[in-house]
Amino acid sequence: MFKIYRIVHIIWTAIFAFYVSIPILESGSLEKTLYVDGLFVLLWILGVIFLFIKKLTKIGFIFTILPLLYAIVLFVL
Repeated sequence: MFKIYRIVHIIWTAIFAFYVSIPILESGSLEKTLYVDGLFVLLWILGVIFLFIKKLTKIGFIFTILPLLYAIVLFVL
């Protein structure tokens, strides 16, 4: 059951990681803000890897949530 939750968690956080990566794909140049966007996408990928390592599962959940929190902050501000 927990593995199914991990997969569902990865899918719905992937949507927000993709949302964060859209400016990187559109502009093609690396500005300072794009480094921040890229950092959150890399943290998401690292979080996905950590989700499947038993000792690092909690850190993986936190890392995969970061793009969602970043997207909420960008939307509100």
